Parts: sequence; structure tokens; C-alpha cells
Amino acid sequence: MNKKWGLLISSVALSAMLMTACGGDKEQAASTDAAATTGTQVNIEASNWKFNQETYEVKAGEEFTLNFKSTEGFHGIGIQGLDVDLQKDGSKTMKIDAAGEYTIFCNVICGPDHGKMVAKLVVK
Repeated sequence: MNKKWGLLISSVALSAMLMTACGGDKEQAASTDAAATTGTQVNIEASNWKFNQETYEVKAGEEFTLNFKSTEGFHGIGIQGLDVDLQKDGSKTMKIDAAGEYTIFCNVICGPDHGKMVAKLVVK
């Protein structure tokens, strides 16, 4: 009888661990989403012929990670005046000391509205 209880308890514990590891913990997912909006992450997504935001902001002198993802079509990003060249999906950690505005543009010829794919990176 003790073997049956031990096996049952082990099975329940293993199931609980697998559910948590496979995304069963909604609180953990929510805290990860909150971390992406703290200013240390800049998430840029490109689809056919637009970016997910018109303006992205960072603090001058603060290190941040630029995360780029192409969700539709094949795109990339460059930032005028900065050493940024990401294509398809990628990340780059950087710091900009001087406040100002920088133009983000698609750096892959992507179709008829390629020239309209621009956004701004504002450094405050």
C-alpha cells in the first residue's frame, strides 16, 4: 500500500513541475512581460511595410537591448547615425550618451512601400 501512495505522490509532483516548466505559471509570464517594458529592452517588430510603433524611447547613458523581429515578410533595421544593422531577427545591446532623435529604417529592400518603413528612436 505504501508503494502505491509513494508512486501517486511522485506522479502528482512530476505533473506539477512539468506544467510550470511548460508555461502553466501565468504570474511568471506576466512578470516577464513587465520586464520588457522597463526601458532596458526596446522591442521592434516589422511587418509588411510598418513597424509596431512609430516612436521608441530610451534614457541617455543607460544601457539597453534592442530586440528586432520580422513578423511578416523579410525586413531588417538600421538606425541613422548609429552602428545598428539587424536583419530578420536579432538583438544588440548598446548605450547612447547624448540625447536626441534617430531615424530607424528598414535596411532590406522589401517591396513597394519599403521607403515608408521608418520610425524614431528618442533618447531622453
